[in-house]
Amino acid sequence: MSGQLTADDLRAAVEDISRRSAELSSAAASLAARAETDLGHDVAEIVKDLRAAARQLGVTRLLLEPAGVDLAA
Repeated sequence: MSGQLTADDLRAAVEDISRRSAELSSAAASLAARAETDLGHDVAEIVKDLRAAARQLGVTRLLLEPAGVDLAA
Protein backbone atom coordinates (compact mmCIF):
# COMPACT_ATOMS: atom_id res chain seq x y z
CA MET A 1 0.00 0.00 0.00
CA SER A 2 1.27 3.43 -0.81
CA GLY A 3 1.54 6.10 1.84
CA GLN A 4 -1.61 7.90 0.71
CA LEU A 5 -5.20 6.81 1.05
CA THR A 6 -7.52 7.40 -1.83
CA ALA A 7 -11.13 8.48 -1.62
CA ASP A 8 -12.09 4.92 -2.57
CA ASP A 9 -10.00 3.53 0.31
CA LEU A 10 -11.72 5.88 2.74
CA ARG A 11 -15.16 5.09 1.31
CA ALA A 12 -14.49 1.35 1.61
CA ALA A 13 -13.27 1.80 5.18
CA VAL A 14 -16.38 3.80 6.11
CA GLU A 15 -18.62 1.18 4.49
CA ASP A 16 -16.79 -1.59 6.36
CA ILE A 17 -17.13 0.29 9.65
CA SER A 18 -20.84 0.88 8.99
CA ARG A 19 -21.40 -2.79 8.15
CA ARG A 20 -19.53 -3.99 11.22
CA SER A 21 -21.35 -1.47 13.39
CA ALA A 22 -24.70 -2.78 12.14
CA GLU A 23 -23.58 -6.37 12.82
CA LEU A 24 -22.48 -5.45 16.34
CA SER A 25 -25.73 -3.60 16.99
CA SER A 26 -27.70 -6.62 15.85
CA ALA A 27 -25.61 -8.94 18.02
CA ALA A 28 -26.01 -6.63 21.02
CA ALA A 29 -29.78 -6.51 20.55
CA SER A 30 -29.89 -10.29 20.32
CA LEU A 31 -27.80 -10.67 23.48
CA ALA A 32 -29.97 -8.16 25.30
CA ALA A 33 -33.11 -10.05 24.34
CA ARG A 34 -31.58 -13.35 25.45
CA ALA A 35 -30.40 -11.80 28.72
CA GLU A 36 -33.88 -10.40 29.35
CA THR A 37 -35.41 -13.81 28.66
CA ASP A 38 -32.86 -15.55 30.89
CA LEU A 39 -33.35 -12.96 33.63
CA GLY A 40 -37.12 -13.35 33.38
CA HIS A 41 -36.73 -17.10 33.72
CA ASP A 42 -34.40 -16.70 36.71
CA VAL A 43 -36.78 -14.28 38.40
CA ALA A 44 -39.69 -16.66 37.80
CA GLU A 45 -37.69 -19.50 39.40
CA ILE A 46 -36.82 -17.31 42.41
CA VAL A 47 -40.48 -16.33 42.85
CA LYS A 48 -41.48 -19.98 42.62
CA ASP A 49 -38.90 -20.89 45.28
CA LEU A 50 -40.04 -18.04 47.53
CA ARG A 51 -43.66 -19.14 47.23
CA ALA A 52 -42.68 -22.70 48.13
CA ALA A 53 -40.73 -21.43 51.15
CA ALA A 54 -43.72 -19.31 52.23
CA ARG A 55 -45.99 -22.36 51.98
CA GLN A 56 -43.53 -24.37 54.06
CA LEU A 57 -43.37 -21.63 56.66
CA GLY A 58 -47.17 -21.51 56.75
CA VAL A 59 -47.33 -25.26 57.32
CA THR A 60 -44.66 -25.02 60.01
CA ARG A 61 -46.60 -22.23 61.72
CA LEU A 62 -49.77 -24.34 61.68
CA LEU A 63 -47.88 -27.27 63.15
CA LEU A 64 -46.29 -25.16 65.88
CA GLU A 65 -49.42 -23.20 66.90
CA PRO A 66 -50.77 -26.01 69.11
CA ALA A 67 -47.41 -26.19 70.88
CA GLY A 68 -47.62 -22.44 71.53
CA VAL A 69 -51.07 -22.88 73.02
CA ASP A 70 -49.79 -25.72 75.21
CA LEU A 71 -46.89 -23.56 76.41
CA ALA A 72 -49.22 -20.70 77.22
CA ALA A 73 -51.48 -22.94 79.30
